[in-house]
Amino acid sequence: MPHSNILLPSWHLEDVSRDLNEKDAAAVLNGYGLVLHPWVLAACHAVPRWTAAPSPGEIERDRILILPDPSRAKLPAGWLAQAEEQGVIVLQATADRAETLQKLHANPRLRELLGQQPGTHTEDLALLLETPPCEEETFMALGTVYLLTLLLSQAMYHYDNIDETRFTDFLLEAARASLRQDRDRVNEMLRLTCEQLLESREKFYPVDAHLIDMCLLSEGTTTQEIPLLVESDHVVNVFCTGEFLENLSASQPEILAGLRTAFEQETLSLLGSEWGDAATPLLPIQTARWQLREGMASYARHLGVTPAVWMRMRFGLSTQLPLLLHKFGLSGAYHLVLDDGVYPDEEQSHFCWEGRSGVVIQAISRIPLSIENATSLLRIPERMAEAMNHDHLACVVLARWPKLRNPWFQDVVRIQKIVPVLGRFSRLDHFLKETEDSGQHTNHEQRQYLSPYLDQLTGRKQPDAISRFVRYWEVQQREETLSWLRTTTQLLGGKIDGGSNLPDDLPRLSDTLPEEGLRELGQAVEQQLELASRNFAEIVSRGGAEKGGYLILNPLSHARLAVIEFSHREVQGKKLMPRPCEAVKHLQLNSESSLAVVELPACGFVALEQMPVEQYRAARIKAPMAGEWFLQNEFFHVQIDPESGGIQRLRVHGSTENLLSQRLVFRLDGSGGTVPRNAPTWGQGTAEPSYTKMVADTIQLTRAGSAQGRIEVHGRLLSPDQQRTVAKFKQTFTATRGVRTLGVEVEISPQTLPTHLADRSYYAMRFAWAASAAKVRGTLQQSQFMAGERRIESTGPIEIDDGDHRVTLVPHFLPFHQRTAHRMLDSLLIVQGESSRRFRYEIAVDSPHSCLTAANNSVPPLVVPMAVLPRKQSGWFFHLSAPNVQLLHVEFERSVPEDTPSGSEPPGESCRFDFIETEGKHAVVKFATFRTPRRAWEVDFQGKVLADLSIVGDQIQFESLPCDYMSIRVQF
Repeated sequence: MPHSNILLPSWHLEDVSRDLNEKDAAAVLNGYGLVLHPWVLAACHAVPRWTAAPSPGEIERDRILILPDPSRAKLPAGWLAQAEEQGVIVLQATADRAETLQKLHANPRLRELLGQQPGTHTEDLALLLETPPCEEETFMALGTVYLLTLLLSQAMYHYDNIDETRFTDFLLEAARASLRQDRDRVNEMLRLTCEQLLESREKFYPVDAHLIDMCLLSEGTTTQEIPLLVESDHVVNVFCTGEFLENLSASQPEILAGLRTAFEQETLSLLGSEWGDAATPLLPIQTARWQLREGMASYARHLGVTPAVWMRMRFGLSTQLPLLLHKFGLSGAYHLVLDDGVYPDEEQSHFCWEGRSGVVIQAISRIPLSIENATSLLRIPERMAEAMNHDHLACVVLARWPKLRNPWFQDVVRIQKIVPVLGRFSRLDHFLKETEDSGQHTNHEQRQYLSPYLDQLTGRKQPDAISRFVRYWEVQQREETLSWLRTTTQLLGGKIDGGSNLPDDLPRLSDTLPEEGLRELGQAVEQQLELASRNFAEIVSRGGAEKGGYLILNPLSHARLAVIEFSHREVQGKKLMPRPCEAVKHLQLNSESSLAVVELPACGFVALEQMPVEQYRAARIKAPMAGEWFLQNEFFHVQIDPESGGIQRLRVHGSTENLLSQRLVFRLDGSGGTVPRNAPTWGQGTAEPSYTKMVADTIQLTRAGSAQGRIEVHGRLLSPDQQRTVAKFKQTFTATRGVRTLGVEVEISPQTLPTHLADRSYYAMRFAWAASAAKVRGTLQQSQFMAGERRIESTGPIEIDDGDHRVTLVPHFLPFHQRTAHRMLDSLLIVQGESSRRFRYEIAVDSPHSCLTAANNSVPPLVVPMAVLPRKQSGWFFHLSAPNVQLLHVEFERSVPEDTPSGSEPPGESCRFDFIETEGKHAVVKFATFRTPRRAWEVDFQGKVLADLSIVGDQIQFESLPCDYMSIRVQF
């Protein structure tokens, strides 16, 4: 019998997984389906081998050639026509499987050859040709898996591992049984054939291999496609958001019911994430917590299960994520970005991901392989070999939509139900539990994660790519102040009116950050703050003296100096101002207002009496706060550049070292730059960026009092040739006695707007420092990290520490910054589509705790005019002993944790306190409350008790891990 072959369009077998386009790859896969077709096996009495189309071999009559479409062009000229003339049977394989089978069934020469088989009677031949062979699709599927097994063997550098004799014998017997329509015999022989393929794979990898079928559900998924998941006869890992389920429940509840049944029966496995696709790394950590909580609640409500493994389609990775997932009970994470963005993308099948706080969860970072097309399916062996060689753990993640649009993945599924030749389909959570990790903890740095949100927002021409984040943070801070006021009022025995519901109002806007929604919510919160602060002040002042004055409220959990400006109220023809007292460290009388530097206790109040302005006698000062082109206080001296109007030199007293310089810039170019956006090192590109020149028109000393000095600069930003005005600006510098921060207020009036990419065309505040060895730290999700060498995403303070001095930049939630040189930083103010024109910055010198400094300047105290002042001048309600730990949120509750040990005291008034460690340091904390606590527990974010906490007097003692975000529930 002449030998038979499949002609491949390459010289090497492994090249079919690399060099083919989609149509050609589909034709090759269909060709290998024909290789093991019962008719072909029965006619050949052997398994056709592959050969390269450029060298097709001898022409022999009755030789069967399987010819995929891409191989036709590779044949020698005239060879195919000559072969057909001399009786070679050519079976064409196209990209369409149905067409390929149709051509096979209609091939007259193959029919003739089948009729010549020994023992074939005429009536049997007629039946054979009219009836499709039994389990024809299974044979075709086996051909696909046969090719993938050969490619896997090649990728692992193992050859000829299949026992050809047994493999061929089983196949031929299966083919004969198929022609006889003996289904039981066919299935038995196919099982033995598949076992031969499995044995060949186990020769070079003798342990379990895993296929992770991952189906993605998103807003583009049609309701007709979702029921296909319920019909799956293998384990499918399904990803969707809580918001998607909520929308599906409203539109198609019957489809959701079917999904719920499949999840409860564990035929589907859930991969979950947050409620929506908010830019959580750039938002407060409280928002990330809310998103996860609402997502988990949505899964439980609609599917009856909650996910054990987290993943997300849009960028959402951060080094705080392991801590959040752990406290929500999730044991695993898919360390992956299906969106744009920069992150540590080393592929691992199973590793321990350690977050900033030291919490470890199991994770996988293998990039999924799309199985929506033939070219990707051919790469399964290559991807599995990479996992085998790198991780010693065979795992391939296959990503798809619910509806499969090609037959080849179904081929894999069909064969895997018989014998797991390539591996068994696994739940991702079971995979992470049952397999061993790499043995090392992977601790990525936060600077390795850079979100794509600035590029995406500006690229889509959406407005306010920067200020939308600022607005959200500002409303969040006011919401937390309101929550503190309302909770403390309740603990004091007062009643509160209905008000803002933080878990519902603000975070629900976090997905899109709409300007109007945030503005309206901000206005509502301000109104509630006014009512709540008035209510709080009245409770504190009960039984007090009828003296006019002010009650100053500090919502922060640490004592601080607050700079407060009081307008002169006129009562009975007299202008009134605060009376000097122990809490007022510095006081300055201005023309229409008084400025006071007030020492405020932690989470407490100070009562200030008022007096007529004419009674005030200013104290003499030894050193002026301001002069021509300079400002100073006891901590620093700042020199204003008379030419540019920026900071020429910032230094401490007794030193000539320049700690910081500052100016405003507009980057003009949009096509070039010194470093590509994601470049790891410094280098020179093809085009140097060009910047404007800052020119001061007027520099005016507007305030030079005993407590505060202020300089106002008006000027222009000129093009590099100084022939054109690009923008006008006003810049105001303020220094206050007793305060380590220099205030900078900027107003820019652009005449040229940014265009192109956001990182190449922008207005920015530029900072430069002298110390080349200085360490730069940023702050995300309220805890610090070591910043990168190029881009910095930091919504909190940026710290420049040279070992001798520390400069803290407080950007007031401006999130995007980039280093244009090793000792230079641009803080982006205006990019394409940005509407904000006014900005604030604070620059602190030698502040021991940067996050406290940022909180002091971002969370203003509440000033309540009062007719009755409390009997005590000051008082506190809550206090923390560790300055690196902050109180984030306080919430009043009337229950204790559900799993509180039996025998405990009956439920009573309780509060939940949320804390964050900000500096990456371990802390032993004493938390004092104004009411004596009865019980205290550390709880996770599901309300489950983690530990009983010790109470000594009015102090609760607990430990905080570095960058820990924790909740404590206290019963009073």
